[in-house]
Amino acid sequence: KRRPSGLDPWPASWTAAEFEISGPRRPAAGTRRVAGRMLLRPQPNRASRALLGLRFLVVAVGLLKLQQLTRQNAAQGRTVACLRAQLADSAKLGASRDVNACGVPDDVTVAPTPEACAGTDDAAVEDTDEAFTAPRLATLAATLVCVAAAAVALRRIDDLLPARDGHRASERLAYRIDCWFSSNPNAKILALLYVSIAMVLVGGLLLYGVSSTGFGEAVWENVALVGIDFTAASATESSLSARVVAVASALGGMFITALLLGIVSDAVGDYVDDLKKGRSDVLETNHTLVLGWSDKTLPIVEQVSNANESEGGGVIVILAEMEKERQEELIGEFEYESLGTRVICREGNPLLVADLKKVNAAGARSTIILAGEGTADQADAKSLRVVLSLVGLRAKCASKGHIVCEMCDVDNEPLVKMVGGEAVETIVAHDVIGRLMIQCARQPGLAQVWNDVLGFEGCEFYCSEHPELVGCSFDDVVLRFADAAPLGLLRHKNVMINPPRGEVVQRGDRIIVLAEDDDSYEVGPKPSDIIVEHEEDVHTPKTPRPERVLFCGWRRDLDDVIQLLDDFVVAGSELHLFSGLDVQEQKDRLARARDQRKRPPTLSKLKVVHATGDLCSRRDLERLPLERFTSCIILADDAAEKNATDKDSQALATLLLLRDIQNTRIRNAREPLSPRGEESKSPWAVADWAGDLSQAKDRCVVLSEILDARTRALIADAGISDYVLSNSMVSDAIAMVAEDRDVNRILNSLFEESGAEIYIRPAGHYIPDGAHLSFFDVAAACRARDEPETLVGFRRTGDDRAVVNPPDKSTKRVWDYYDMLVVLAED
Repeated sequence: KRRPSGLDPWPASWTAAEFEISGPRRPAAGTRRVAGRMLLRPQPNRASRALLGLRFLVVAVGLLKLQQLTRQNAAQGRTVACLRAQLADSAKLGASRDVNACGVPDDVTVAPTPEACAGTDDAAVEDTDEAFTAPRLATLAATLVCVAAAAVALRRIDDLLPARDGHRASERLAYRIDCWFSSNPNAKILALLYVSIAMVLVGGLLLYGVSSTGFGEAVWENVALVGIDFTAASATESSLSARVVAVASALGGMFITALLLGIVSDAVGDYVDDLKKGRSDVLETNHTLVLGWSDKTLPIVEQVSNANESEGGGVIVILAEMEKERQEELIGEFEYESLGTRVICREGNPLLVADLKKVNAAGARSTIILAGEGTADQADAKSLRVVLSLVGLRAKCASKGHIVCEMCDVDNEPLVKMVGGEAVETIVAHDVIGRLMIQCARQPGLAQVWNDVLGFEGCEFYCSEHPELVGCSFDDVVLRFADAAPLGLLRHKNVMINPPRGEVVQRGDRIIVLAEDDDSYEVGPKPSDIIVEHEEDVHTPKTPRPERVLFCGWRRDLDDVIQLLDDFVVAGSELHLFSGLDVQEQKDRLARARDQRKRPPTLSKLKVVHATGDLCSRRDLERLPLERFTSCIILADDAAEKNATDKDSQALATLLLLRDIQNTRIRNAREPLSPRGEESKSPWAVADWAGDLSQAKDRCVVLSEILDARTRALIADAGISDYVLSNSMVSDAIAMVAEDRDVNRILNSLFEESGAEIYIRPAGHYIPDGAHLSFFDVAAACRARDEPETLVGFRRTGDDRAVVNPPDKSTKRVWDYYDMLVVLAED
């Protein structure tokens, strides 16, 4: 193309290429920018490389000739010095010669002639040259070759090393240096130290090669040359004026050196500050990418780090609209073990494609999109835009990683799935917590089981194919894993939790298990001494009685939770809503929510009773019939504009007041009800699931929705409530789906009201009281029922916690009637 007028000409060997500028950008090596065009230097060929080598050879020969001339000049300088000394003493020597002619003794010293002085000096110089010429020449040549080789290697590093993952070697080197400067607090000092040492050594070797100075003296002189020794006053100077000039020069040199160091320090400091702000590109691949920052970010980092432990660690990249230094500060304050996983933070907007490219979103193995601030529709709309950008990048780069998107409203989930297609897995946080709270509130101890199952700290879900099990029934599969607890089958993306009796494993089926790690279990032989002792369950009530449930607080999706509870309970059950909102406001909000979701105005089984009052007021809470509730759920109140800590403090105060009021009233209750609605002498009421907790807890499950993990310790130490960590549980689920997208199908199957769920039931419903059986024997008895169930764990009477996937499954033990079994069942 024609060069625009008014521009400086460029070399004819350069070519011009049109390009678009989307923002400030540094030209690559070997390029320069002219009026919106990039000038590219052609790639070197063999001829240019040969010419470059010839240039270095000419330079080396010139330096060798310079060395020879320097030695000759030094010899002549010494001869001239000797002659000057003779001329200075000529006057005194003349008088001495006259005296010798008159018979003066011969012991008077006579100065040598210039010819003798010159000859002697030349001979000494020649001897000295013969002594050091060969090693000094070799040292000089080796040093020059090394310096030249290093310069050529740095200049042509892209030609010497191949590109990896689409990034050139120079980009990878610059990226590693960037990471070192931004992560090491002593990077400036170390860089200055390394450069100074290199300059001193290289300069000392060169000075040793071109002079007669020894190597140690050459290095010491070069220390002064690079500015480390700021004094120029030589000790051999005898003149006062020379020393004054030397000291003045030294002071000036100190000022200039200090000024230079300040300029360089500021430049390096600005560069490091830019790195700390997270503006450089991330060249990682196969990493876990987290987009956005919320109260779930740090728990996700912890869980992903635990998941990467078996692989020796990994990389987590966070892109959020928060300063990089602030992100790193919060991560540093969060107490967790990295276990070899590195966390890289970048500041940027996940909605911008340029920022997504900066963190290499196309090369991530999984991408987590966290819900932002604002209303549910606003947060989901932002997540939808991010999914659109990621799908566009995936189409251009053929990425294989999947996307995990946190949603706020279940009604917006189909739109995100339609846009993202097969690449997107959605998790509706409020819906997950609502389902967990409903299930855990109706069964004491189930909250602890879910806390152990979700996350990577204990046992987690794994799916793997085992060809040796093809043709075996699932009843035999549950007896073939000594270090895992089989849950079901994954057949063509269809999850079968607790398969029916006689279900056969087909080719391509994957076994769903609970295990500590993906390499911690293997298929073993079927035990030969299995004893199946099935006990007909005559104690289980055939017709559950109506339940009375209390909700304290208000949630944005409370209508969805109420609808879910209506699907679980029997007709005639009651739901009491106690909130700081007035009764009419509660009814209006529920009515608007049901209209938006096109639901009938009334519930089929539940009767809703509204009450208003202060959640932290004992007088208001005493107006409620607390002794007659089968379960109570304390919600993180969304009606009040408070942060997570304030909401947890309010929930904790409400919990303590409820327990105190219940302990007072429970003594006078004649027929306290269990979560299942039986009388107090039934197994569900008498079972000591909660250990040493108060008597009121055995009659009514009190469940608290906790947002801050620090509040968990307070509730656990007091032993006053089962607890649900909402943010922690959602974070655990998101991290598990990010590592294996099939886990999302398993969780959805377990959360559905139709299908298999986790239940806590007495062992007496399955085996005789006092039976001496192994875990495998009990598992076989569970599968032998008319409606088969799958055993995954148990809790012994008097223990505080249930054990999921217990070890020593073949060990015989005595089973008590009230030992509780953790099973998967339809109902």
